[in-house]
Amino acid sequence: MSQDQPRKPPLEKIWDFFASVKLSFFLLLLLAVLSIAGTLIPQKEGAAAYVRAYGEAGWRFISALGLQDLYHAPWFVLIMALLAANLVICSLNRLSLTLRILGKDPAQEAGAMRKAKDSFNLSGEPGTNLDRARRVLERLVGPSAQAKDQERTVLFAQRGGWSRFGVYVVHTSVLVIMAGALVGNFWGYAGFVNIPVGQSVDHMTLDNGQPRPLGFSVRLDKFDISYYPNGMPSEYRSEVTFIDGGKETQKSSLIVNDPAEYQGIDFYQSSYGNDLKAMEVDLVRDGKKQRLTLKARAINQLPGGAKAAIQGWRERVEMGAMYKGPVARILYQEAQGEPQAYTAFTPGVKMPQPGPIKFEIVKLQTEPYSGLQVKYDPGVWFIWVGCTMMVAGFFIAFYFSHRKVWLRLGPAGQGRTRVEIAGATNKNRLGLTRLLSRLAHELGGGPKKAE
Repeated sequence: MSQDQPRKPPLEKIWDFFASVKLSFFLLLLLAVLSIAGTLIPQKEGAAAYVRAYGEAGWRFISALGLQDLYHAPWFVLIMALLAANLVICSLNRLSLTLRILGKDPAQEAGAMRKAKDSFNLSGEPGTNLDRARRVLERLVGPSAQAKDQERTVLFAQRGGWSRFGVYVVHTSVLVIMAGALVGNFWGYAGFVNIPVGQSVDHMTLDNGQPRPLGFSVRLDKFDISYYPNGMPSEYRSEVTFIDGGKETQKSSLIVNDPAEYQGIDFYQSSYGNDLKAMEVDLVRDGKKQRLTLKARAINQLPGGAKAAIQGWRERVEMGAMYKGPVARILYQEAQGEPQAYTAFTPGVKMPQPGPIKFEIVKLQTEPYSGLQVKYDPGVWFIWVGCTMMVAGFFIAFYFSHRKVWLRLGPAGQGRTRVEIAGATNKNRLGLTRLLSRLAHELGGGPKKAE
């Protein structure tokens, strides 16, 4: 008659849930799917970019789930935490068994010999052969223990028990890598700087468009571009100087895939172009032209109390057969009027304008700049350590094994000794077979098998 099994306490149920291999598989699969989503969906873009790409409904869905900044989303961090808890609890469950195996008394192990895999006779009494057998066993395997089995003597030795910890090294490495990723996500940052030749910058623009002080200055001393015979750029190089506290502290040369590092911040060569210093334009009103020079990134005071500023510009745009050339967006305000935006083209282009005036681009004053990607990741060392631990853990797990060997020596009659050899291993049974064959050969029990 069967009896109802007692119900498990709630804490034990929670423990069993986190110790489940199915949970590990589900969380890893979920992280893989989310990582694909984070790769396909651009991260940290403005709302307008998502509306253009996915529509308003798609943007509302992405925003609700935080997919525009997936790796900082609270639920993504929660999944990482669940996986970490799962790894820790699975490891603790298995660790107790591993410690019991390694903590067994060698003398007791000697008294629990496995089924013999090989046996042979040696000349001489068991007592005569015992010391020699012990020396051979300890040389090939490790320190030995001894036990009595009626009239026979059993020697036991083992090696490679520490290799059982290889899997825990791998588990720990995953936790270290996850910790590094979280540290980099929450305390790291990335962005860019555009530096004209001969000028310095002391702040960067983050990926979300916000400025961030660097804590030092970077000066672009020189910028060179090399070209292939077909005119395509082959290499662009920036010579920069880092200035801290008013003193030049480091000079570096940056090319693509060869960054410079200063105070833990990496600077990568990523782009180049021309930076607008000023623009000469004609203000056309009632067929009359007034030549103006507008400085970039400034509000320009004009004759008569008017003001103008360059909102944006492109060095060259192509509009089919209608227009090819520079374009600028100019914000203009009369002395007593409201600001009005105008699009400026080169002279002779007939484009509709919002008011009685228009602007014509006469000349662009530009200077080359170098675009540098800036990245600070305090978690990178965690990731390096974790990857090193993972490689070491897999090497231990795949190339080392815990081997146990028993030798039993007993009388065989007529002054001879009966030798029986047994062994056990947690993996690599072929390696154990070769070890037992070599042991038998050196004891005089037969030919040594090929290794």
